[in-house]
Amino acid sequence: MLFILLTYGSCKDNFSVDLANREFIRLSDQSISLSLGERYIIKTKIDSLRTGSQTLKWSVLNSDVASIEANEDHTAIITAKGEGETIIKVETADGNSKYFSEVSVKGDRVIKILAIGNSFSDDAIEHYLHDLAVADGHNVLISNMYIGGSSLEDHWNHALEDSAAYNLRVISPNGNHDAFNDVTLEEAISGENWDYISFQEVSQLSGIIDGYKEYLPKLLEYTRPLTSNPELKFVLHQTWAYASDSDHSGFVNYDRDQMKMYKAIVDVVWKAKELYDIDIVVPAGTAIQNGRTSYVGDKFTRDGYHLSLNMGRFTASATWFEAIFGRLSNNIFIPKNFSEYDVELVKDAAIKAVRMPEEVTILEGFQSPPPNDFAFTSPIFIDFGGVRSDGAFNHFGHPDDVKISGLKDEDGENTGFALEVSEPFTGALDRGLQNVLGWPKSVSQDMFFTDGINIPRSSFVASNLNKDKKYTFVFYGAINDDKTETEFIVVGKNQESVYLDNDNNLGKYVVVKDIEPSEDATIKITLSPGPNNDHFARFFGINAMVIVPSGANIPIAKSTFILEHPVYVDFGVLDAGAPFYYYEHASDDPHFDLKDDQGTNTGFAMNVTDRFTQRNESGALTNTLGWLTEITQDAFYGDKNNPTAGFTIYNLNKNQQYTFIFYGSRRDVNDNREANYLVRGSNEDSALLDASNNTSNVAEVKNIRPNSDGTVDIVISPGPNNDNGDKFYYINTLVITPVDYVLP
Repeated sequence: MLFILLTYGSCKDNFSVDLANREFIRLSDQSISLSLGERYIIKTKIDSLRTGSQTLKWSVLNSDVASIEANEDHTAIITAKGEGETIIKVETADGNSKYFSEVSVKGDRVIKILAIGNSFSDDAIEHYLHDLAVADGHNVLISNMYIGGSSLEDHWNHALEDSAAYNLRVISPNGNHDAFNDVTLEEAISGENWDYISFQEVSQLSGIIDGYKEYLPKLLEYTRPLTSNPELKFVLHQTWAYASDSDHSGFVNYDRDQMKMYKAIVDVVWKAKELYDIDIVVPAGTAIQNGRTSYVGDKFTRDGYHLSLNMGRFTASATWFEAIFGRLSNNIFIPKNFSEYDVELVKDAAIKAVRMPEEVTILEGFQSPPPNDFAFTSPIFIDFGGVRSDGAFNHFGHPDDVKISGLKDEDGENTGFALEVSEPFTGALDRGLQNVLGWPKSVSQDMFFTDGINIPRSSFVASNLNKDKKYTFVFYGAINDDKTETEFIVVGKNQESVYLDNDNNLGKYVVVKDIEPSEDATIKITLSPGPNNDHFARFFGINAMVIVPSGANIPIAKSTFILEHPVYVDFGVLDAGAPFYYYEHASDDPHFDLKDDQGTNTGFAMNVTDRFTQRNESGALTNTLGWLTEITQDAFYGDKNNPTAGFTIYNLNKNQQYTFIFYGSRRDVNDNREANYLVRGSNEDSALLDASNNTSNVAEVKNIRPNSDGTVDIVISPGPNNDNGDKFYYINTLVITPVDYVLP
């Protein structure tokens, strides 16, 4: 139960007594634990025949530990005065009935806050409020009775039905976070001696008075008898208007007009305060609206309605702190990866909201971001994921870290730039993958990822840039999966988008050049599934990013190897031996350092980036090409259920042209099993080959120049003349040669 979750809890003791022919007095608590300065209402239970008409006498054994003050309603108020233990006694005037309760006092005063809310209370109190309180010398217990999307009506129904529907999130005075499922409102409210209990309406109804009138008085009437603090204050959490471009369906209630929504929320919250004698309004929505008048603009939400993980949440928490404790202007807490400038902006927005909660105040002193005159001449490398990379890489360990500031360039200089998660990712993962970019394995083995079915886009904001400079961005992603293309949209004053196939990616990267920051010195990078993303979960992600000064070279080593002799690759079950490089598996199988027929290491790498259906041994047993049977007999194949398959070849010399020769064979068949072999680099071409009973023919694609990253893609599919019912297509052998090289 809630009241045994923390040492600061008050132990309640429910009892049932047969009143017939009995005369008795009982206390609601056999033992009470309080912190210094805490006050507590202790209640009596008496028979209604005679004892109830008598005056009750209250006393305390050790008045240095606690004092007690009687009320007229047979309750009393205990005040914790000093550390120690004592006994409370209550007795009737005639002395015939007595009862005792133990009181224990220890530790400094703990302020206890309970929100009955949803994800908006999560945004407001679960992330920075505790840190702000601790920095000002307060001990706090913060709890959130959470059900996502809950309205005042929902909370009332759960109270009425005594429904154990809540997830109780608790931040204890020492900062530990816990969560408890299946908690009822009665357990949460009666289980602690709360100083503050807050209510809020669900966001889409927060500017409509009906729910407040119907359900807030009922919730207050339900809550008051369950509380034990004589100084309890009820709070209304005034939430924020949606972003102007929000796609939330409830935005139509306000004609998709942010200011109309803001004014409606302010109007009904303050009406409700007066109607139902609410003690405090926390004007988080006004603070957010104040912040929107600054250089940050309408960027305080991460999805159009939930607060951004950084500035948004900190602003709401700062407003709660100012409304409850005051002294925000003197608070020394600076969140990790915040600049002092942005901390002062948040404080200004929150303080002005509490002072003038019903109107928007323009933050005159924060109309422009702080200038950054850093001379950016060397690239910035950023690695995403849990495994830290050595060398020049800045480490962004997890999306929940929200922001990294003071990004260092390749020379170790602090640029002052920052990178912040502005729309959430699903998480981080580690698949242990390698790369051929000259980067540590730790870069390619882990990443930030998102399942696009549940979260359609994720994003970063690069900030504190020099507004007068342009920036180039390089993106790299890798995952041992299939069809996980990611789109990167980079937006400043101008914008550009690129697509990257992450599948088993050893070394492909994409580049966006010459992006000029927005007036607030930021550039936004949005990730989402690309148009060719057919992954079942619409998976997308990023392993690394490089920020490069405009006009500078991309800082990734390029191959200068000149191929003079052919590279032979044999696919399938059987290993033919040198000079054929054996490629065994039809999926997820990277190969490095392919050798030519002279045994020279070319530095080429190769892997399956579009999976084949499987492999077989159904090819030709004899051939006129002078090759061993082990070469022509086995193959990788695809079919109509897997209409394309293929490879990527890496570390080619982008200044050399290559010829690609393909052989496919399927013996003992009578239909046409033509395959189309498409080779795509900075140019592309294709060739056709029928594998049916093929013992002598090859398909040849000439004069292919690699992409600027040194890669070539090979895509294999059924050819136009393929009349096989299952559309089988094959590759048994690949040969890569210099242009005009004549094979024996």
